[in-house]
Amino acid sequence: MPLTYILMFTFSLTMLFIAKKYEDNKIIKIGAYVLAGLSFFVVSAIRYDVGTDYFYTYAPHYIKVGQGIDIPNLELGYMLIVRICLLITKDYAIIFAVTSAIIVGLTFYTIYKESPYPFLSVLIYFLAGYFFYSLNMMRQFLAVSVLLFSYKYLVDKRYIEFFLGGIVAFLLHSSSLIFVMALLLCDKEVFDLKRTIIISILLLFFGKFVWKYVIELIVNHTRFAVYIGSKFDKTQLRWTDIIVHAILYGIIYYLYKHTKNVGRKEKFFLNMQACSLFFIILTSTMYLLFRFSFYFGIFNIISIPYFIKKSDISTKKKLVVILLLAITLVGNITKTNIIGNVGEVKPYKTIFTVKSRKYINDLQ
Repeated sequence: MPLTYILMFTFSLTMLFIAKKYEDNKIIKIGAYVLAGLSFFVVSAIRYDVGTDYFYTYAPHYIKVGQGIDIPNLELGYMLIVRICLLITKDYAIIFAVTSAIIVGLTFYTIYKESPYPFLSVLIYFLAGYFFYSLNMMRQFLAVSVLLFSYKYLVDKRYIEFFLGGIVAFLLHSSSLIFVMALLLCDKEVFDLKRTIIISILLLFFGKFVWKYVIELIVNHTRFAVYIGSKFDKTQLRWTDIIVHAILYGIIYYLYKHTKNVGRKEKFFLNMQACSLFFIILTSTMYLLFRFSFYFGIFNIISIPYFIKKSDISTKKKLVVILLLAITLVGNITKTNIIGNVGEVKPYKTIFTVKSRKYINDLQ
């Protein structure tokens, strides 16, 4: 793991510790909160050639749009961000700074507003790999962060605000359309333990039958259609991810069952984690389906701290839950980012440390 990420993570947690210690001092608390998020923003904003799609997609798209070259199927919302940035500079570095501000800003704002334990939320955000995936799948995580910010409107039945958030997310990445199913997952405990186990087993053995309906959605409504029939259209049963998501679901379900006065929010959180697990299992039919899981899995940065706070289990049992969570997530990040370098987020380089930077002629 590059030292930059370790320092970023350690500094952020230190700031959150200070915010908690001085929570009665509003100035220190807000300042520490800002600095905690700022460390993630800076590392994301000034990166150079970090993430598979940095030079595969984002930099060349930015330069080509600046040259008046049409980029087919690029969502209107993201195109708007690009064109606003081009009014400032043709240097593609700006698009990574602006999108980082949106992703990190919305994520940390939601954590501060919705999580009873921001320290634990940031721990999950880092160790579950969401931050690292955002360095690669930048456009999709723009949509993910918007939906994370907007979920409270759905839970509170403020549907106009939620739909506005959904529209913005769709205009940033059309795959976010899949999140419309969240409308059905607030009022009922749709995916209890028994149903989740049964559905998971069925998807493992009969996922190909489900896949034909998913492929229709992809072809008709998302930019993922370009992957159908390509080298990315492959199967891969991601056992590690399945185990991690199953454990996370088990943790949330255990805490959920020990929570009194269960309402829309609690049911929503439980159902979101189950959906994330289902999409991970469906990678057995197409590898790239794991991307859909982020729209649902991202909520565990809020839901796990929320349930730990609200559940009526003993402090000792809560510590056991946190220990299990830590072991699971450390194992996950060790395999994906430390050993596997998923998304090519290392080595870490910045726009200030490279001797020369690539431009369009190098990218064609």
